[in-house]
Amino acid sequence: MVTVKGQQQQQQVAALRFPATVARTLVKGRLSLEGKEDPIGVHDDDEDKIFLDKQENKIARLVGYIPPDILPELERILWETGYTHALPTESSTNSDEESRHDDNQMIYQYKYIKASGMLKLLEDGRIPMGGNGAPKYIPVQSAEENVLVANGWSFLDPDESEPMSAFDVDAANMEGQYKPKWGRDDLYYLDQNNCGKEKFKLSSLGFHVRRLSSESIVSESRHLSQASKDVLLNGGTDEPFQKVTSNGYSFVGSVSNVESGIFTAAIGGNVLFTTNDLSPLTASSGWLTFSRPIADDHVELVYAEKDAVDQRVEVIDARTGCHLGHYFGQDGYCINAGALNFFPSTHPSNGWKDDIHPISWLKLSSSPYQQDLDKSKKLVLTTLLQNVQSESILLGAGCFWHVEFALRRLPGVIETKVGYAGGSFPFPTYEDVCNEETNHAEVVKVTFDPSVLDPRRLLDCFFAMHDPTMVKAHGERAQYSGQYRSCIFVFNTSMEDMAKCKLEECRKQLGKMLSTEISILSMDAFWEAEARHQRHDERLLMKNKKGAGDIETLMDVEWLRTYGRRASSIWGSSETLRVMLDDSNDDGMARMMI
Repeated sequence: MVTVKGQQQQQQVAALRFPATVARTLVKGRLSLEGKEDPIGVHDDDEDKIFLDKQENKIARLVGYIPPDILPELERILWETGYTHALPTESSTNSDEESRHDDNQMIYQYKYIKASGMLKLLEDGRIPMGGNGAPKYIPVQSAEENVLVANGWSFLDPDESEPMSAFDVDAANMEGQYKPKWGRDDLYYLDQNNCGKEKFKLSSLGFHVRRLSSESIVSESRHLSQASKDVLLNGGTDEPFQKVTSNGYSFVGSVSNVESGIFTAAIGGNVLFTTNDLSPLTASSGWLTFSRPIADDHVELVYAEKDAVDQRVEVIDARTGCHLGHYFGQDGYCINAGALNFFPSTHPSNGWKDDIHPISWLKLSSSPYQQDLDKSKKLVLTTLLQNVQSESILLGAGCFWHVEFALRRLPGVIETKVGYAGGSFPFPTYEDVCNEETNHAEVVKVTFDPSVLDPRRLLDCFFAMHDPTMVKAHGERAQYSGQYRSCIFVFNTSMEDMAKCKLEECRKQLGKMLSTEISILSMDAFWEAEARHQRHDERLLMKNKKGAGDIETLMDVEWLRTYGRRASSIWGSSETLRVMLDDSNDDGMARMMI
């Protein structure tokens, strides 16, 4: 039985939930008011019951100061939007009502913004901005074309972090609805000639930009803050003027005195921007602004459909597909700092990961003397060299011109230098070595990234590119001097043990004794050759108008096909190289003097 007091309470609740002067008409995806009568008791109970069931867990709380004269209107508007309860924090009379709600029920918090005539959804930590279909902005005042001007505001921040008026609410609520299609479903992109092995996709700078799997992206995201995940995975936006990267570097203020360095994606580690390309607009904008990315193919632009309300161009990371920010044409790239990590160029950085490393270093040193690298690419190179834990080894397999050219094309090779090692004469010249007076061998110093090029794989390639059974006889020109002998010189015992292990494996495969010399040297026992010998073959190709673009990094199988075949031995000189360039039947192995 319902008492009189109970009936009064029911009527009070009904008055809140079912206003008498509301006509529920859907216009442009939201309810509008037309001032029609809907007396209590006249509406369809079954229809309202279904409506309430669907909206059972949608509860709104008004936060901050609410003028008493507008509070009933705001509660009515929240009901019109689909919320069943409005809980103003300033009112103690709702404490009992609020206590009856399950802790697991989501309560959406809204703040009244008088200047724009809006209720704005706030983020409370549990509910992401715009989550579960909750509108980010709800219009309160809609009678004016420009509510800001109507309320005495004569300016509007061009970053459009707030809608101008109720007429912009659709666009404002559409913001953040872009959901990046990050990752990929298939685990491997298969090379038809190497089934089951992931195929690399190199960017114009030599970085691996093949899409990461969705599983990898989700795994990496677990270590990020909720704000960074919201930007990268859900297409969200940083709070204005925050400008703090995912790894904690702040860029608030002028860009003229920021520490130099590079910006990478917080997931996947793709190198995206440098401080050289920070726009002066960053100081006044609410977000980081760049004039350009480090390379066009390191980011992708996603254009909106023609009929979309939000026509902004989304910027996503090429390696993951994760959201970064927006592109505004001549005004540049407006990027969320929370989607990035920053690494300074002046010292090694905490949090550096191997997935930042390039596969090929050729484009970061695209001429023999690196004269044509622009400032931003030089900054990338400097930062990489500060953080990559490289290793070095000396390899001799014939004329160092041709050995160097082949080894430079392996993935993970950072730098090569040709020179002399293994002799007893200090500061030897090329003429001294050729006169058979020093016992030095022509070698290539290979500096490489072990996270990309496993040293055991490098040694496998070394043994495949020449005949290690020949004793001091690689090339007729140095048949007995040992200038072209097979040799490996290392700088630590761990690399020596690895080289000896690979030597024994090769001996078993060939069924012959090998002549390859293995020994430990100090760094100062390598004598760098004259400048005219450095990257000789590469410079000769450029001189013959082949262009630096013809020199590309080769993946494992392709490299072995090119340099791993054993052909007839000839001695190395500029004449033999000319034959190699002119003879289409030459298999390329003549340059190794095998």
